[in-house]
Amino acid sequence: MTARRSVRRALVPLAAGLTISLAGCGGGGSTASSADNAKLDAMSMSQLAKEAAKEGSVTWYTTFTQDDVQPMIAAFNKVYPDIKVNALRLSADKIPARIMTEQRGGKYNADVVSGDSPQVAQLLEAGALQPYTPTTAAKLPAGLSLPKGYEGVIYALGTAIVYNPTVVKEKGLPVPTTWEDLTKPAWKGKFSIDPEAINWYDALIHSMGHAKALDLVKRLGANDPVFVESHTQAITDVQAGEPAATATGYGYKAAELAEKTPSRLAFVNTNPLPTSLNLVDVVKGAPHPAAARLFEDWIVSKQGQQEVIDVTNHTSIRTDVKNDPKVWNESKWKNVYGDPVLKPSVYNSELSELKGALGAP
Repeated sequence: MTARRSVRRALVPLAAGLTISLAGCGGGGSTASSADNAKLDAMSMSQLAKEAAKEGSVTWYTTFTQDDVQPMIAAFNKVYPDIKVNALRLSADKIPARIMTEQRGGKYNADVVSGDSPQVAQLLEAGALQPYTPTTAAKLPAGLSLPKGYEGVIYALGTAIVYNPTVVKEKGLPVPTTWEDLTKPAWKGKFSIDPEAINWYDALIHSMGHAKALDLVKRLGANDPVFVESHTQAITDVQAGEPAATATGYGYKAAELAEKTPSRLAFVNTNPLPTSLNLVDVVKGAPHPAAARLFEDWIVSKQGQQEVIDVTNHTSIRTDVKNDPKVWNESKWKNVYGDPVLKPSVYNSELSELKGALGAP
């Protein structure tokens, strides 16, 4: 198959005007003054829990998959049953626009937000977040840094090569173990790629340098990849048998599905392994500021992180929890991270470059 599937998501540039308009909103709609925020920031988790119970609820905007949201809420409510969690599940590219649009209109609905680092960085740049350092935050991997007050990490994402063993064998294709393999003639038109996978592309740039990363992407694009709208779609399509592989699949999801259908799904972690972070932060003007802080503290804590692993198979950066060794083993795969606070101008530039190199619409 050489015909490409068009991507329906449109590139919406992150204009500087968004930052300006939000900055002009000031503290309107905020339910906590600077003094109140400082008081909450100094509280222990037990103190926050008492205040959060008075507030009664917390609203969480998240990129967790729909299947994982409710189990995560249930895990939180085992510890804090008096706090109702209202969750809004959005794709990563929808979260910044949703929160910025609400705040520009004087609405402050979200208490806490979690999402891929490039999108959370957009919210940070726009002044849409409230600084808070979780008391339970883990130490960041060597070489990484996050701005003070924005250090909450829910999980790390490794981008893997995923393929269908049955289809690969039937078509006589060589098993792809590197992205270079997918540039070869045998794989022409038989693999997919997400042309908006900035977390993958930015990590490739950090791993091999800009020129080599761009050259690789151009050669992948020249080999007629099928365009998909997400890493998740890429994996489920491969599992269904068409196309035979994807260059942009998340390892955690591939491992989970490979265990269920080993004849239809397998994956390869490259070394080094392109990796990105999923972050969590309190939202500016949170209507339930104590509950927002408590939820962030819990989800990055040892207990919360083990729940994240057990429920979703995501990977924690904590060293005191047990990750899936098929997905995360730093002695086998060196993790190379993209910039966790990618500036909007760089994001837009890399997105335009990635799509252009791939020949994506």
